[in-house]
Amino acid sequence: MNRDLQTTETAFGIEAGSPAVRRSAGRAKRTDRTATVVVWSMAMFGLALLGFIVIAICWKGLLYALNPHFVFGAPRTSAAGGGIWPMVWSSFYLAILTLVIVLPVGVGAAIYMSEYAREGFMTRSVRFGADVLTTVPSIVFGIFGLLLFVTYMGLGYSLLAGALLLALLNLPTIMRTSEEALKAVPNSYREASMGLGASRWHTIKKVVLPSAIPGITTGAILAIGRVVGESAAIVYTVGTFVLKAPLLPTQPAAPMAGNIWYLVSEGGLMIPDAIKIASAEAAFLLLLVLAFNLLARLIAWLYKRKTRTAARFV
Repeated sequence: MNRDLQTTETAFGIEAGSPAVRRSAGRAKRTDRTATVVVWSMAMFGLALLGFIVIAICWKGLLYALNPHFVFGAPRTSAAGGGIWPMVWSSFYLAILTLVIVLPVGVGAAIYMSEYAREGFMTRSVRFGADVLTTVPSIVFGIFGLLLFVTYMGLGYSLLAGALLLALLNLPTIMRTSEEALKAVPNSYREASMGLGASRWHTIKKVVLPSAIPGITTGAILAIGRVVGESAAIVYTVGTFVLKAPLLPTQPAAPMAGNIWYLVSEGGLMIPDAIKIASAEAAFLLLLVLAFNLLARLIAWLYKRKTRTAARFV
């Protein structure tokens, strides 16, 4: 082998340990070091920028946001010291209502795409369309919801109009994450169930879906975080300020992201501490979205750990 390698190197005019080989190795090392420095610098810059944004938001309003009187207090229209409880309630109400609408549709579409549909032009087109919809700006969805749900369907500014719009906004994400979770279930589970005489639907309901629940739950939690942090879409469909927490889906509401926009715009001119309330509400919203994302990561990690543990006994 060594003789053949030496013969090949000699044939191409290259000798082991020659100056040409050393220069080439030196250039490769310098290129590798330069690329490593550039990549690490870009990563550190991104992390530093993210950290600066988080610190800037929390610096102004974190202590005020952790005050129970602020979180559970009622807002005020022209006096200082108001709370944000109707906005917190509106955000969670909207998130739950959106999940009630989008989960059956998204998971059902994922089951069909994963378990029933044959791979072909239609399935590829549906996946491509879902991926394209995830890149559409939310402001475009907001104008669409204003025209369709608020004006044409006559729902007005309400939680129901916002939930329908946010269901459309999150449907591609729920569908794609659920489909990937279903595909991650080993085919041996399906084969074993059908080998025992179970039908395809019974196998999906009793074997496949329970195994994919952690992945579907992760997608649902990420959707909740997006709903809670969404602003452009809800400004045109739900509302930006209320004095009392809404009880019916047909009532207007004011999720936190929309209320922050209201406070820093013309709506907050009558409130003396509008900027302070907006900063505290932004800090509270940031912590809330961060908690949802960490919960999704935790569920995904537990699912992977459970999968690795189960694979040892297969």
